[in-house]
Amino acid sequence: SFLYYQKDAPGCKVSMMYPSYIKQHGFDSEQTRFAGKYGLYLYRDEAYDRSDQPTGIPALFIPGNAGSYKQVRSIASETSELYYDLLREFDSQNSGVRPIDFFTVDFNEEFSALHGHSLLEQAEYLNDAIRYILSLYPAARKNQQADPSIQPYPDPTAVIIIGHSMGGVVARTLFTMPNYQPGSINTILTLATPHILPPAPFDWQISKIYTDINDFWRNGYSQSAASQNSLADVTLISIAGGNLDTVVCSDSANINTLVPASHGFTVFTTSIPNVWTSMDHQCILWCNQLVKVVAKSLLGIVDIRRAGQTEPSQKRMTIFRKIFLTGLEDPIDPEANKPKIDMGQRLVLNGAVSAAKVYLMPIPPPAPHSTLNTFSLLTDQPLLKGSGLDILLCDVMTKEVPEHNNKTDLSVNDLTLPTAPRLSCYSISNEASLVPASKNDIKNIMHDKSFNFLNLKVKELSDYQYIAIMFQKELINGFLIGEFFDERISLMDINTSMKDLLMDGIHIDAFPEHIALMSTLRIPVIDSSLLTYKMSVRRTGCVDQQIFAPFLRQSISTMYESKFMVNVGDSDLNIHGQAPFVTPVSAPNTRRGLELQFWMDPTCSAPLSFDIELDWYGSLGKIVMRFQMVAAAFPFIIAIMTLRAQFREYDRGGPFLSFGHGLTLFIRQTFLKFLGIVSILSIYQSITKASKTYSLVDLFPTDYASGDMQNAIKAKSSFNVNDTLLGNQDLFFWFLPPLFFVMSVGIMTFCWILLSSIVRVVTFIVVVINRRAKCVTRLVNRPSDIKASVLLRRAHKSSNTQESWDRYHYLQSILVLLFMLLPFNLPVLMVWIRNMSVHWFAPFSWDHSIMAIAPVIFYVEIITSGSMLPRSTGR
Repeated sequence: SFLYYQKDAPGCKVSMMYPSYIKQHGFDSEQTRFAGKYGLYLYRDEAYDRSDQPTGIPALFIPGNAGSYKQVRSIASETSELYYDLLREFDSQNSGVRPIDFFTVDFNEEFSALHGHSLLEQAEYLNDAIRYILSLYPAARKNQQADPSIQPYPDPTAVIIIGHSMGGVVARTLFTMPNYQPGSINTILTLATPHILPPAPFDWQISKIYTDINDFWRNGYSQSAASQNSLADVTLISIAGGNLDTVVCSDSANINTLVPASHGFTVFTTSIPNVWTSMDHQCILWCNQLVKVVAKSLLGIVDIRRAGQTEPSQKRMTIFRKIFLTGLEDPIDPEANKPKIDMGQRLVLNGAVSAAKVYLMPIPPPAPHSTLNTFSLLTDQPLLKGSGLDILLCDVMTKEVPEHNNKTDLSVNDLTLPTAPRLSCYSISNEASLVPASKNDIKNIMHDKSFNFLNLKVKELSDYQYIAIMFQKELINGFLIGEFFDERISLMDINTSMKDLLMDGIHIDAFPEHIALMSTLRIPVIDSSLLTYKMSVRRTGCVDQQIFAPFLRQSISTMYESKFMVNVGDSDLNIHGQAPFVTPVSAPNTRRGLELQFWMDPTCSAPLSFDIELDWYGSLGKIVMRFQMVAAAFPFIIAIMTLRAQFREYDRGGPFLSFGHGLTLFIRQTFLKFLGIVSILSIYQSITKASKTYSLVDLFPTDYASGDMQNAIKAKSSFNVNDTLLGNQDLFFWFLPPLFFVMSVGIMTFCWILLSSIVRVVTFIVVVINRRAKCVTRLVNRPSDIKASVLLRRAHKSSNTQESWDRYHYLQSILVLLFMLLPFNLPVLMVWIRNMSVHWFAPFSWDHSIMAIAPVIFYVEIITSGSMLPRSTGR
């Protein structure tokens, strides 16, 4: 047995597993050319899975950068447990639910995030693996079926993909490969995957792969279903870990620009009901709260009766939204058909309620006849089938009512009516959303309790006259609060400027003016993912008497990121909103900025008071973490500019300056102009709302080049303006690129001093060793002492010539330049070493080839006549 425990992740529970990994030896070199490099395994939990043959629903797990194929165990084990302990009984009811066969891939912990060619090799291998996996099922299912009279299930034509980190990128790359089998994938679930931007863009090829697959996915949903590039039946769900994931920025997990809302969405773990918490990059694979939800979603969409082995895409999305989303998000289609509700007075139940008790709440007329436009209900009681509490929409049986599967007749006495009506009702309890429970004794969100919250618009309830709250069982200890209210008076927009927010913060003494069960606060200016804030919320009076403690949900409308804070007091505010390198998306229901929804006991008349101030230290940390690549890229530019200053002085007839003097010269003569140009470019990038693409031909037109050559240059050198500098889309942060260049001068100075010190120390050691050796030689061979001293003096004298110093300073500058190139070259070198360690000797394409630079070396050697450092006479 295997017991996996992570003690540093509070709230993530322990899982007991009995994993077994069966290697698929049949998937050999005849099936794929990468059989010697990678491996395919079938996961089996020995506590449940008795057969080594796959007969259920095929699924494939793809590990991420340096990931292990064994990382599938938590999700696979929980799925097996859920099926065999709870869902197996539905097999006999022809429900289509079957166990999931999890295949997993051993990439030998390859660095797929560092090398584009490795990513393409993985994608090619996986397409071959999918073809092989699907070929296993016809014979396996035929052998399993004991009764030939039963209609056989169709052979599977598609697999479910679960990808972690870069594994999700590889999953999307599969569709762009020549060996992709159309229709072989219809569902992709990714965990902490950087869909938009590569996490380590050192290799040019991986950046090109990202561009190609993102373009393919943006166009794939517009293709007809019969097209080879069609993604009409593919659903993609991206789950992001949030702020605790310091490996992959969760901003890049947003797929809103790639996939239409009808086929996918991005959700944060803080938003998922009964999960509620952020997760680090590895925890997202084994945290028990999330693993249970993932297992439930996978078993919810499978259908062995269909060739694709899953429900149709529309139904899959309905299931995914129900499981992964809170239900409080804005609807995709504002005109979608939803149940309707409304009310005129507040219903408060706290304590015991007898069984068979029914409360009718008349639905107010829609505007302009009434100002009550929203109904809200909050309770700590479960609203599941058979729980004893049901919420119903009712209409008096004097006219035809819509037919519903869960329609019931209800006869009750309502004191507000002259006669006892007979009502036709249907349940809407399943429309309620789970929110974390908040009581005075609950200090954080890491608990198992939850509330049920129902929120409906009056204008959608025109077909009904009452909301009925029916207790079929006795309520011993609990609460229920329901009310109709005017949403407009419980909504506050704070239209402050960024300058005022940074200088003074936001201070509100009484919110809301009219106490309601739920109130909303919108702050459009808080929209950047680079800043974090400190918030303090207080409520004075009736604290001990309140039915539940105030809690809030912070959210943004650009993607499904929600964070709940229970028993709210002092807390941090940070969002994944407007992000660098990402063009903002405009959607019908998209609103700019942060939205805070407060739930508070409406029986208490005391309002909330709160303060919001910028967290300078936390914001600095987020900026540094978000732009880690700057520490490698910008200093390299400074090194190039310094070398340019050295060559310029040398070509004017002066000595070749040391790197320190060259850096000083660059700062004095060029750096301020350089910062001015960078600032102008940063401002231009910030105010450019549309995504614009340029090339070298556009910036430097050439008359001598032919049309084909210009097109070729344009294709090779095109770049997007949003991908330059820091990818900033907010004018407020225009100063960041010049600021980082100033910091890069300091980094460059530190690296130069470090390298100079290392060279001096090594030189000192070599000199000491040589002197010791010469002393020994002098003692052994006394007559040569005079000759050696003379030689030494001549060498010392010649080493002080200007030519020698020029050569030394030049080599020192080249050393610094190559050292600054290391961050860009080492990742691919690590991939090469990794391939060697697993005995994979096949070459891969790489721009660091000796044949690529050999002509340049040969040409320079010819024109310099063997002189290493010639002076340039021309421009």
